[in-house]
Amino acid sequence: MPGEPIVEMRNVTVTKGSATLLRGMDLTVRQGERLVILGPNGSGKSSLIKTMMGELRHDTSVPGAYVRLRGKDLWNLFDVRKAFGLVSADLQVDLARDIDCLDAVLSGFFGSMGTNRSQEVDRGMRRRAMESLAAVGSAHLAGRRFHTLSTGEARRVLMARALVGSPEALVLDEPMSSLDLIGKRLVRQAIRSLAQEGRSLVLVTHDPSDIVPEIGRVVMVKDGRVLRDGGLDLLTEENLTILYDGPIGLRRIEGMYFAWPRNGE
Repeated sequence: MPGEPIVEMRNVTVTKGSATLLRGMDLTVRQGERLVILGPNGSGKSSLIKTMMGELRHDTSVPGAYVRLRGKDLWNLFDVRKAFGLVSADLQVDLARDIDCLDAVLSGFFGSMGTNRSQEVDRGMRRRAMESLAAVGSAHLAGRRFHTLSTGEARRVLMARALVGSPEALVLDEPMSSLDLIGKRLVRQAIRSLAQEGRSLVLVTHDPSDIVPEIGRVVMVKDGRVLRDGGLDLLTEENLTILYDGPIGLRRIEGMYFAWPRNGE
């Protein structure tokens, strides 16, 4: 059963200039949960994650609005790192430099892009970094230069980097983007392995085919709001048609969901 809340959002509204990114957003993520935040591009998924992690600030003048992290209304970057480990394509671009993969993972202890001489890396950190690489099936990549990796290999190293700080939840923001079929299979295997270990996961995606069988909760986001929030039974053609503003077909094969736009309807 899910435990205490990691993050609680109530009536959260976020604006940027004249644009409203989130509108009265309500969401709670608890310890031990494995959920997917599903929605089309531009639906507010990225804004939701950035607000959870403190990159965006909500409108505090809205009555009853708050974002609580680990039960606290006031929190800092250290609290964010304890709560969430982030994996994203943007982070992969930022980290694309001439360092080996072990250093890339070790940099997760410091929130930096690689390590430097001012940072003290002890034997315990190195052991934890190797354990994190092993957890995502990538221990053999420790000595490889990060910039030489395939996109799928790099994505798994980023997952290991996110794990070293022992966050309460791993946030996977579009983890399959830019991956070929083999890369998707390997990253999917890594996600399933982490879920089977009991780790909390927040998967953010626009594509139902990214959803692994261990996911138990679906949060559909549209126009900066939560459209649906519940179990996997929400994954129906009717709900997806509403979510994507067009007729959607859906099939489940061997635990995977496949969705496509229907033509001529």
